[in-house]
Amino acid sequence: MNTASPVDDARAANAFALKLYAREAKAKKGGGNVLVSGTSLRQALGVAYLGAHGDTAREMAMALELPADAKVAAATAKADLAAWQSARGQAELVVANRLWTDKSLALQPEFVATATAAYGAAPEAVDFKGGAEPARKTINAWVAKTTNDKIQELLAAGTLDETTRAVVTNAVYFKGRWPMPFPKTATKPEAFHVAAGKTSTVPMMHATESHRLAEVSGTKVLEMRYDTSEVAMLVVLPAAATGLAKLEESLSADTFASWTQALKHQRVAVTLPKFTFRGGGVMTPTLQDLGMKTAFTNKADFAGIAEPRGTDRIQISHVVQQTYIAVDENGTEAAAATAAVMSTTGMPIGEPAQFKADRPFLFFLYDVKRGRVLFAGRVTDPK
Repeated sequence: MNTASPVDDARAANAFALKLYAREAKAKKGGGNVLVSGTSLRQALGVAYLGAHGDTAREMAMALELPADAKVAAATAKADLAAWQSARGQAELVVANRLWTDKSLALQPEFVATATAAYGAAPEAVDFKGGAEPARKTINAWVAKTTNDKIQELLAAGTLDETTRAVVTNAVYFKGRWPMPFPKTATKPEAFHVAAGKTSTVPMMHATESHRLAEVSGTKVLEMRYDTSEVAMLVVLPAAATGLAKLEESLSADTFASWTQALKHQRVAVTLPKFTFRGGGVMTPTLQDLGMKTAFTNKADFAGIAEPRGTDRIQISHVVQQTYIAVDENGTEAAAATAAVMSTTGMPIGEPAQFKADRPFLFFLYDVKRGRVLFAGRVTDPK
């Protein structure tokens, strides 16, 4: 079966991830830290896309930057999951999908076979009609286990009810160590310039090591690889403390590629804050803004998942995502979980370069080999 080329799919996936990030960042009134996983969202909705027809499929493909042919999308998704596992090295990286369906829902055999083969999303029958709350707890327990308990309550109480027919979940978990940990004795409280004229005292880590570094139009870009892994953290630092908004306006797949292509190995004195925070929320408005509209209405066509029975048609009622990240002297731990709820309508010689992240910055966890983004976020205040 044909697949999109790895380069083309990586660019398409990044285009979606960065559009998603831009809208979530803009929607966060008053600023604040942001963390999203386009990979997690694209995986979960990609399963539903396999059973979409007509305008529903067309809009999903456009919004999610997926191939127009669902069979090509399926083959590409399978290759993508394999590539993430190849990239992890000795780091921990799990990208898992699961399809939860009401026991009364008669799934199309072709959809089941394709979703299982492409996404590993084998269907599991639950009783949404007679026990939505126990079903919710079962789904949350799977997410918690898959994310090493970093996301324990993806679906809040009352999220599911007797009209729920299917829930597609994706969970991403990553834990990687720096090849050389930041010395804990060098970590000390320092000023972080939250905004013009405003600082916050936060624990800053210090280390001088060989990394890949670039400066593109005044923006400093630092890549820190995780030990024995193709996954790395990319930290993008604007020239001025007030430059983050302008940097975000220029964010695109091409911009991201220009940063990574400019990277060169050199000795770098890194100053980076420790930080831990959670992100995410309801993704429905963002997806609608990206053009995925019909899937959320009673005109949705997911007949490829299950044939409609009378007025009992499937549509996506809402999409939620939760994220988590912690960066310290030893490395990074990150997690994301997404649920799409479907209901009835019803080291070189010389002086080291300086990279001091003492002001708001962007960061990405990405696959160095393919250039594909796993997480995208910003830190405006490490506290």
